[in-house]
Parts: sequence; C-alpha cells; structure tokens
Amino acid sequence: MKEINFKDFKVIPILDSIKRVDMSDEEYFSKTYRNYVSNSRLKNINPVEGGSPNLYKNPPHFSTQSLVVGSAVHERLLQPESFELAPKMGRPSAKLGACIAAAIKFRKEGHSIYDSIVMGSNAADYYAGRLTDTKIKTILKAGLPYYFAQKNLKGNEIVLSDADYDTVTACIKSVENNKEIINTLHPETAFGDKIPSYNEDALFMDYAVMYKDRVIILKYKMKIDNWTIDTENKILTLNDLKTSYKPVAWFMNPEYGSMYHYHYYRQFALYGDILQLYCMKEYGFTPKTWNFKANVLVVSTSDPYESQRFSISDNLIKKGRREYMQLLKRVAYYEMFGYDEEVKFV
Repeated sequence: MKEINFKDFKVIPILDSIKRVDMSDEEYFSKTYRNYVSNSRLKNINPVEGGSPNLYKNPPHFSTQSLVVGSAVHERLLQPESFELAPKMGRPSAKLGACIAAAIKFRKEGHSIYDSIVMGSNAADYYAGRLTDTKIKTILKAGLPYYFAQKNLKGNEIVLSDADYDTVTACIKSVENNKEIINTLHPETAFGDKIPSYNEDALFMDYAVMYKDRVIILKYKMKIDNWTIDTENKILTLNDLKTSYKPVAWFMNPEYGSMYHYHYYRQFALYGDILQLYCMKEYGFTPKTWNFKANVLVVSTSDPYESQRFSISDNLIKKGRREYMQLLKRVAYYEMFGYDEEVKFV
C-alpha cells in the first residue's frame, strides 16, 4: 500500500479569509455550508474514531435521545431569546415521538394523514418500510392528543417528551445555580462592568494545504458556544457547554472520560486557534501579550444533575492541535487524489 508522509504537507491558515457571521443553526447546517470542513466531519475521517474516507465523503445523519436533550440545554442556556421550552404536552419519547413530530410537520404541509404517517415513519426510522395497520393505529392513538396540544404553539418552542422536559429543566437549573459557570459565561470587571460575551458565533476560515507540487483550499466552519474578551486585561476565553449522562467528575478522566473518548480536546484546539486568529485580526491579540483560556462547562443529564467547570490545559490543546493538523492533511490528500485511493499515512 502506498505510504503518505504527513511531513510532506504544509497547512497554512489564510488570515484574510476569516470572518465572523451571525447566522441561525438552520443556515449554518444548510446545503450552502454542508461541504465545509468542520470538527464533527474530521471525526468521520479519523481512523481512531472509526472514520474513513467514505464516511467523510458521505457523513451519516442521525439523532439520538442524548443529542435531543443536549441541543435543548444548549438552546435554552445560550440562545434564550430565540428559543423557549414548550410545556409538557404528552409527546411520546424516542423514535415514536420523532415519528409523530415529523408526521405532524408533513400534515401541515398538506399531505394526507396516511402519507404523513408513512413519511414520518421513514424520516424517524420508526418501522420504516414495515408499517402495519396495527402500528399505524398505535401512532394515531399516541399522536392525536399531542397533535391537538401543540396546535397553539408559536413556532420557536422546543417540544420535548415529558421525560426529556424534566431532564432539560433540571440541567438548566443546575447550570443557572452554578455561580462559577454563570460568572464564566457572563464575566464582570472588579467594578461590576460587563465584559463582552458572545454566544453561538459562527466563524469561517480557509486553509491552504500544500502537498509536493499541489495546493488545495479547504473551507472550514465552526460555531462557538461562548467566548469572552477582556480587552483591558487582555484575556481571551473560549467556553464550550457539554452534557453527559455520566457523573461530571468522570469527564476529564484520561481512561474513560468524555474529553478523551470523544476527542473534545481536538475541538478546543481548533476552535481556540481560529478564535485567536480572528481576535489577532480584529482586536490586536497576540499570544505573547494576551492570556488565552479555555473551559469546558459540563452538566450531567442524570440525577443529581451536577455541573462543573474544567479548565483545558496547554498539553490538551497541543494534543488536539497535532490531531487536527493530521486530519486536515488527510482531507486535503483525498480532495486532491480522490476518496477511493487506498493509502497509509505515516
């Protein structure tokens, strides 16, 4: 098998390309930016995380219960002006609930009840292609009360199953009662003045990747949970909110903690490097004269719903930087020569 040496590549961030954009999640995840490189897509090409060239080229689209809860916690804590939590209204849990929600959407678009249920079944992968009359009756029985309950919603509400509603509200309460986390997200000066704090900012930047006599431009996108900038004391801080069903004390454990299992250190390295480049361009940030900090804010989705802030060490950032640089080189190579070529990177 052909061997490709990482040392033969050079990755150069293009500072002039960096831009900060205020955009909705819907636009960020739209077709316009779907082929951009992102941290989550880099996972799909990382062999250590089960990735492959084909998985990167054809990324899976899925939703799990933990993603639903995590998204709701993020939206309520970081985008409270855009989202509110709908009251309990009997939405079923898991895939049945997703099927009914999709069926209601299709029904509102004008499809027949039967077609809406079939399309909802396919969209949620709930007995997709295997619907029987008995199962359709089950969906109707579970869905009708929820259908009538949600008809008066305004449209910006987060609708959850009753069980997920309880989990999300408990997580939000935990974070809101955690002074260390709240002070991290909304810092103040010693005189009580608010330090600029930004949520859900989208940043875009191009990388030029050179390999031997070839050059390719990789377009990168990311959305930062929260960042703060204290220009007076020259402190730049990156914060990311994570939910975990495990005890928060386990999160940073090198053997079984989520920080290592999900390679979150790579996200902090990538986001931190690009944020620093943006602030270098806009605020005169320099690593030598400014202090850069990164924190992960963790809340457990299981009782007793603890929350805690952890600082990200320089060693973790360096570990993440080495990893993302190698993965960008992998992407660049396959973009240059095709995703079907079998090679070994060394």
